[in-house]
Amino acid sequence: EIRVQMDTISEHEEVDTSFVLWGQRFRYPFFAGPVGAVNLHYGEKYNDQSYNDVMVAACAEAGIAAMTGRRGKSGCNEDMRTDAIRRVEGKGIPTIKPWNIEIIREKMKQAEGSGAFAVAMDIDAAGLPFLKNLTPPAGSKNVEELAEIIRAAGVPFIVKGVMTVKGAQKAKKAGAAAIVVSNHGDRVLDQCPATAEVLPEIAEAVGGGSMKILVDG
Repeated sequence: EIRVQMDTISEHEEVDTSFVLWGQRFRYPFFAGPVGAVNLHYGEKYNDQSYNDVMVAACAEAGIAAMTGRRGKSGCNEDMRTDAIRRVEGKGIPTIKPWNIEIIREKMKQAEGSGAFAVAMDIDAAGLPFLKNLTPPAGSKNVEELAEIIRAAGVPFIVKGVMTVKGAQKAKKAGAAAIVVSNHGDRVLDQCPATAEVLPEIAEAVGGGSMKILVDG
């Protein structure tokens, strides 16, 4: 139902794909999404640290940013491995799971130490059974709790995992600098719509203002 339309009848000039986000200029309008528990999902070649080391550096060299994920065998007590972001002068976005506020504050300190220009939370991870069963478990956040987390960030905060107009409005009310329209790879809720289906109505409802809208596939 949704197609990309091509028009080659245009001025002959160099195409500039760069854009500025929160004072940072990037070569292309896309980032690498966060991937965590690499051994669990993809095999033994890389662990979370070695994967992030490669991904963050490669993205910085290509002129974009990587969002990093982190979940080791000991769950939320694992370090976020923000060293890779520090090495590229903060041009990366650490992604925090929706833990309780005490653990989130610890993660924020790690993010601050990396110099990251933004922080994200994949808030829809609250629906992943292996995270809900950890101690303490990940869990959903209401608007007030999310606002407290955003205030603790100290840098632009991205809420990843928004799929409805109502969810986007609540993220905006909480003070999010951006949302990522995302269904978490379509593995959080059965029969979840595609991001392309819901993006237009979300953009119409909350776009054009102070909150940026990103989307993943």
